[in-house]
Amino acid sequence: MKNKFLYLHIALMISANLLFASTNNQPIRIQGKVLCNGNGVSSVSVTDGISVVETDNNGRYVLSTCSARDFVYYSLPSGYDSPIMNGVPVFYDSINKSKKEQTVNFTLTKCTKSQLKHAFILWADPQVQENKEFDLLQTVVDDVKKTVSSLSSQIPVHAISCGDNVFDQLGFYDKYKKMISQTGLPFYQVVGNHDMDYNNRSDEFSSKTFSSKFGPEYYSFNKGRVHYIVLKDVFYYGYSYRYIGYVNENQLSWLEKDLSRVKPGSTVIVSLHIPTIYGESSNTDNFSNLMSNSVMNRAALYKILAPFNAHILAGHSHTQWTTVVSPTLFEHTHVAACAAWWQGEIGVDGTPKGYTVYTVDSDSLSWYFKGVNLSKDDQFKLYPINSDLINPGCIIANVYNYDSSWKVEWYENDSLIGNMQQYWGEDPLAKELYIPGKNKKYSWLGVEETHHLFKAKVLNINSKITIKVTDRFGNIYIKGIN
Repeated sequence: MKNKFLYLHIALMISANLLFASTNNQPIRIQGKVLCNGNGVSSVSVTDGISVVETDNNGRYVLSTCSARDFVYYSLPSGYDSPIMNGVPVFYDSINKSKKEQTVNFTLTKCTKSQLKHAFILWADPQVQENKEFDLLQTVVDDVKKTVSSLSSQIPVHAISCGDNVFDQLGFYDKYKKMISQTGLPFYQVVGNHDMDYNNRSDEFSSKTFSSKFGPEYYSFNKGRVHYIVLKDVFYYGYSYRYIGYVNENQLSWLEKDLSRVKPGSTVIVSLHIPTIYGESSNTDNFSNLMSNSVMNRAALYKILAPFNAHILAGHSHTQWTTVVSPTLFEHTHVAACAAWWQGEIGVDGTPKGYTVYTVDSDSLSWYFKGVNLSKDDQFKLYPINSDLINPGCIIANVYNYDSSWKVEWYENDSLIGNMQQYWGEDPLAKELYIPGKNKKYSWLGVEETHHLFKAKVLNINSKITIKVTDRFGNIYIKGIN
């Protein structure tokens, strides 16, 4: 009965939001130009998050909007860059709600390198709660800078954060921006559940502070042949500190318009905070858990993305996993940049704190996990025999970024024995570090099950053990136990 009242409350709040959007509505006409070196840029999509128009051959646009909208902004066209302020690309301007007629111009710069090949850094959940945690975040930023320096001399690079940039401390946003500005990258931001105002009455007001620092909740941009989309999928329903995974109708409707200008079959990358599928658990029967850890109306999102080769990038879980939703839809869920809320060097699934490096070649996407202060080749952890008492006599491998196209093979004395057995379980080191109730700062912190664990019962305990892991791109990683 309690859950029935909760679901009714959520439904009423969603309905109230839609009513708000349709009634608080004074017409405003915005016109302007999108320029580069004083010349108009044609065919640029300009939007208020509801309507989408295109610039003409002279870079002019006219947009009919209303006083319920906060921003007018463009979808960055391929081959161009937006201005950057404190690490944040500025592709938007605020709407003056008191003026029925206004002019808003935008200025782009031409990208100095071809974007046909480019790369981007994806991190999630830096989630800073205290000033001293910025020193810990600095180690992640320094590692990102090293990775970027090896890439940016060859190809353009940008970055995306999948949300929870801070841990409810919205006053830290300016300091966070100074941190990301050190990377020298345009760093696009996603709204996370810890990035929102929870003292307002509805979801319509939940991103006010975030938007004052980073701009619109949802938007798109282009690099080379790839179309990037950022969505807000955390829906605050106006009750305490409660939210669900949900993409509202304004975004879905805008997304249809935005993608109508993208050729079917193109590569589309969607960044959001909550994964659309709650996949990194052996127990998915808890409906309350599913509501806040997956997107409840994901079927509608999938339908819109169906004509494209789509990748969904998410955070939220503080664990690493992948889900092949369909042959044309792949979801990547990323471990936290703060690992386990800055309480250790690994996440609750044993994945080291880190980020993922994505490389785009034309419309093809490849990627690898990068642990902070770890080698690019450090893609799994190997535990010796009897590290896990639940699996006596077994060696254990935690393959952080595993998906079904990877192979995990086991050798004894250089002879292939076979594939290691995948299983649901707890990473041995995470189990030791995050004993439930024992954490000094967070009593609720505990180890979580993961499905990227592998085991093998050793045939000869005196043999030389070698594990060979091959990723979906043919890269080989080897570790051994003598």
